[in-house]
Amino acid sequence: MTLLALFHLLVFGVMDSAGMYQYNFLINATVVGVRPESAARLYSDIAEILLSEENPKDLASSQATSENYCKLVFTPLVYDKSTADSFYTSLMRARDNFNDGNVSVAIGPYMEVFTSTDYVITKQTHILTSAAGQNAGMMDPDRVVSILPEPSSLSSVIAATVRELKWKDVAFLAQDDFSPVLSMGQSGIQVWPIRLPNKVKSPDDPELKRNLIELRKSQRKIFILHSNNRDVVMNVLQAAQQIHLLHDKIDWFVTYPDFEDFLSENTTWSGTLYGLQLLREEKIPQNISDVVDLHNVTMSRLDLATAIDVVGLLRHILWKEAPGCNRERLLDDHIVSAEAFTWQLKNTVGPTSPYNGALGQYIWDKSSKGRTNFTIDILRYIGYTKQEIGQVVFINGTADVTLSQFNQTRAVLAEPLEMKKIKLRVATQQQDPFIMIGPDNTYSGFSYDLIQKISENTRYEFELYETEDDDVKVKTNGMVNALVSGNASMAIGALEVTAEREKLISFSYTVMSSQASILIKKADSTTNYFQFLGPFSGELWAMILLFIMVAGLALYVMSRFDPTQEGNVQRFDLKESLWYSLNIILQGSTDYSPQTTSMRAIIAFFWFCVLIIEAAYTANLAAHLTLQQIDNRIKTVHDLAGQSSLMYGVERGSDLHEFLQNTKEDPYERLWAFIKLNEDKVLLDNTTEIINRVKAGTMAFIADGVTNGYYANQHCGIESIVQNFQTKDFSLGFPKGAPYLDDINQALLRLKEEGVLDTLRSKWLETGKNCTEEDKSRSISQKTTPELELTNMIGVFIVLGVFIGVAIIVDVASRMYKWDKNTRKAKTTTELNQSCETNVFDNQVNK
Repeated sequence: MTLLALFHLLVFGVMDSAGMYQYNFLINATVVGVRPESAARLYSDIAEILLSEENPKDLASSQATSENYCKLVFTPLVYDKSTADSFYTSLMRARDNFNDGNVSVAIGPYMEVFTSTDYVITKQTHILTSAAGQNAGMMDPDRVVSILPEPSSLSSVIAATVRELKWKDVAFLAQDDFSPVLSMGQSGIQVWPIRLPNKVKSPDDPELKRNLIELRKSQRKIFILHSNNRDVVMNVLQAAQQIHLLHDKIDWFVTYPDFEDFLSENTTWSGTLYGLQLLREEKIPQNISDVVDLHNVTMSRLDLATAIDVVGLLRHILWKEAPGCNRERLLDDHIVSAEAFTWQLKNTVGPTSPYNGALGQYIWDKSSKGRTNFTIDILRYIGYTKQEIGQVVFINGTADVTLSQFNQTRAVLAEPLEMKKIKLRVATQQQDPFIMIGPDNTYSGFSYDLIQKISENTRYEFELYETEDDDVKVKTNGMVNALVSGNASMAIGALEVTAEREKLISFSYTVMSSQASILIKKADSTTNYFQFLGPFSGELWAMILLFIMVAGLALYVMSRFDPTQEGNVQRFDLKESLWYSLNIILQGSTDYSPQTTSMRAIIAFFWFCVLIIEAAYTANLAAHLTLQQIDNRIKTVHDLAGQSSLMYGVERGSDLHEFLQNTKEDPYERLWAFIKLNEDKVLLDNTTEIINRVKAGTMAFIADGVTNGYYANQHCGIESIVQNFQTKDFSLGFPKGAPYLDDINQALLRLKEEGVLDTLRSKWLETGKNCTEEDKSRSISQKTTPELELTNMIGVFIVLGVFIGVAIIVDVASRMYKWDKNTRKAKTTTELNQSCETNVFDNQVNK
């Protein structure tokens, strides 16, 4: 008696009164693997549950029996290849085990020589518990049966499904099994095979991310993920979601047989996923799931379903070999032999009595030696909902796909789905006025306001984080590196569009254009309301007034000896003489003129002098106003280069620093020569120092127009003068092939059409907008123009107003004086009249 038979005797045998042993009907299975002990214990627990849940019926009475003499025994067989000696020992132990006639079947994955049907498993059938993959061609189809569909069968299912979905160009991702590629190629489908890393331990695997980033750059729209390893599929999908390769504009087809396992309540995918559902969850008894939890075993639903179907298939064959399991057998015929097990598997299971398990119906086709006649559901996950869109029925080597619900589902999906925000990780760097980071890590700035507006118009929300440059000479490269490495889905800030960066990342439409500018102090205000007095000096104006008075006095004196004035009502008295001379100089009209030759001679020469004075005034006034139009302030880099009294500089390490240093054209070469000579004073990197020196008028600062415009916005008394060189375009950055770039661009176009972009630019770049008091300085943008302005002539109106006021005052005073004089005169007359009357009365009385 062998040791194995003795083990069975001790465990299962009971000696009767006649000296014979009574045994259960046995299938003795050997579980192979690197650590098969836990699998053997799990199989045993599942077998105990499955064998007790239903007793076979007595064939004669068709009634359930009270005794069940069937038993499934699982013996672990360790494959140890840690050393040469352990490998040889485990191999010899395996050969001895399978040469024993008491072993009915081998269970476990394919393990090279250890499961070879030529050298080790020489008699038994090997039930394969893992996907055959690329090892399918190495296994004897007559001796090896797979719980999962054969690679050739699954390849037909995948090709038929892709063909029915009308996909013509797909990327195929797998670790080792690329058999579906040939099947799809024979169906006229263009397939791009991509090999995944051999070990994918996490979504952050560097090699995995590199592969997916390259795939994203290819801008393909359909991906097939082929694997029977749940962890691999989950890690790939999570990595794709992190770099936003999983998007509603990209279709993913997951060939893992339990697609529903990835659609749990705790997992939400932002893209469109198709999948195959072979596993039937309702076929997994709850009490078996509790056993798995009790043993604290971590395994996928597919692994559990495979274990259940292995045990259920063995139970199914055991019941066929021992109908009823209700009679006792002798020691020499209680174990189901390897030959009997194989015969039952090939001839009974399927053709006459198929087994229905958690992974569908089990029928092994004799011609193809693989599973046939199974059904797989086709599911689609989109809009955070799952739908069954069809089925694949695999019969006799042919996959028949029926998308009965596909058209109906598409009609339902045409309705607006619930909008759920997709979060994008956004890289940024501090640069006024694009992005400003407060002390409590709060963000503000033009770019921040822009993405808030984009979020309102799209289904995306943004999570910002600050990056650092690895090269201080090339700013914003930290954002570019974050996009290239896959650490960010988007970049915002002072990200300039360049040819070098265009090779690495993608850019959105231009959000802002800029040129270099000069930040300089505004000129002091020179407003003069009495500019009309400017052509003549004060002494000359006094002389002109004296000239008017002398001419008037001369007319008055001469009129005294003019005989024509005798008896005339209008006479050249002193007032009229002065008025006449003033009228002449102001080119006014008079009612009469002198008649004597002497007076006319005086008037003629007076006219001549007035003509000269007026001509001189007109000419000087024009020249004076012209000189006022001349603006000698610095307005261009040519002006800067042509002077040396005002210092000027750039930011150390900036683009302009490099531009001036490398440009050999005038005036940029002269600018750089001056900056180089005063390097310690004019190459700055402290914003506060720059602003203070510009406001003090000791320096002009050359920088990007957006930055200088923001400084001018925040500080009164300085201004940004845009120059016609160093043009830049700023955009939002994206990884190559980002599927959401079109959505962002459409949102930008809407914001541009609605004027939102212009509003944001005005908010952050409008000069002097934030001044809290009146700006007393003059801006280049407010420079004088050839036409006269109110300030040039307002003094004339002031003089007119003053004289009108004086005239009114004089008139009022004159009237008051006349009224008072008349009042006094009337009073005096009354008093005289009364006095006269009194005297007359007294005289009469005396008489």
